Amino acid sequence: SKEKEVTDSEDEEEEKKEEEPEEEEAEEPEEEDEAMDEDPPTVQLTDEEKKLSFRQGTVPDLTPYNMNTSFIKFAIPEKDEGFDEVTFEWAKEPKCKEFLKQWIQDKKTTTRVEDLQPGDWFLAQWKDWQKILQSWHSKQNIYKAQVAKKAADKVAKQAKRAAAAAAKEHKAKAAVAKKAAAEKAKKEAAEKGETVEAEEEKEDEPMEEPEEEEEEEQEDSKVDFDKLDVFGIEDILDVGGGEPLFSTFSFEDWTMMSLRFELHLLAHAFKRDVNDPDRMGIHLEHLSFYYQKYYKKSMNQKFYGVETMQELLDLLKDTVYVTKKTKVVEAQLPTEFESLGVFVMLTEEARRDRVRRVDLGDETARLKLQNPSMPQAGAPGSLLPRPALVMSGIRPATPPVPGAVRPAGAWQQPAFRPPAGAWQQPGSFRPPMAGQVRPFGNVGGWRAPTAWRG
Repeated sequence: SKEKEVTDSEDEEEEKKEEEPEEEEAEEPEEEDEAMDEDPPTVQLTDEEKKLSFRQGTVPDLTPYNMNTSFIKFAIPEKDEGFDEVTFEWAKEPKCKEFLKQWIQDKKTTTRVEDLQPGDWFLAQWKDWQKILQSWHSKQNIYKAQVAKKAADKVAKQAKRAAAAAAKEHKAKAAVAKKAAAEKAKKEAAEKGETVEAEEEKEDEPMEEPEEEEEEEQEDSKVDFDKLDVFGIEDILDVGGGEPLFSTFSFEDWTMMSLRFELHLLAHAFKRDVNDPDRMGIHLEHLSFYYQKYYKKSMNQKFYGVETMQELLDLLKDTVYVTKKTKVVEAQLPTEFESLGVFVMLTEEARRDRVRRVDLGDETARLKLQNPSMPQAGAPGSLLPRPALVMSGIRPATPPVPGAVRPAGAWQQPAFRPPAGAWQQPGSFRPPMAGQVRPFGNVGGWRAPTAWRG
């Protein structure tokens, strides 16, 4: 009886479950009827969307490379091409042609020329610049060497004059002392009644004084460098006394001057090589791309201490600028001029302005270039500490055994001499001792030097 009651209850639950979906299905049509009675939502388009004639898809029809190399060939179809009929659904034919022309123009401004190659004019100009830049570096090194030599000669002359003056003073004191001693001896002899033969006094031979060379020989021709009119100089290699205009250039100045010329040349070479009047110039977004293509080296604005390419060009406003509307890089200077020294003048003027601003407390005027030639730790000429040399166990050569015979062709372990300072404690110093000989090889192997007693 209990089993029967359980089965009856299970049957009742199953019947309830079957009835519930039927009730839900019966209620669904009512909800659908209510939804159909409501008005559908209206689409609200923005002003920009209303101006669009074509829907913008998330996936482009062409890859960027294929689009960049083929869009200049796009054209409105004509009946002369063999079409039976050409229908313009969105706008009239003149407006469609105008739209396509403007689209191609905008595309040329903002699209890279993937297959562009540097021309012969660019290569010739770039080669000439490298030659003259190298000659300027040599000129600066020669001038600095001359200045250092003159300073050393001046110090040597001053030391020579000081030594001559000291010798003259010493000789004068010795003569006075000798004369005083002679008078004293004569006086003592007179008191004793003795006669003293007077010694013939030899006149002191005048010492050859070093000829005072005129210090004004170079001072007359040397000009006040800081007061020079940079753009009024006729010869940048000699502004006075053989000093070039770039005599005070540092690593930052040479780098910025090279960048000035490179961007100037790139802006003009692009227009020549692309040979398309519709391409007004290099778009700011693609400047690094063309720089890499022409100069075969990357252009990273962070190397110059700035975050964006616009900030980098702001440092070179005297050479290039970016148009406000099209964001195209334009050159300030003409294509060709008599001398490339104008880039030295621009760099020197920028250096002076930077120094004045820094002296007035404007720290933002400092250039923050990264110097790639900074020496690494332990490198020759580096001031950075060299890492301590960790020596593993070194086994010195064993002394030979008397009477032992080495077989022919047998390998013999060479005596090992550890590098100087390997056995010293970090921070200790042992000066070399004259005549000290460190035995090697057949005298019993290497022996650590004894501690120096200062």
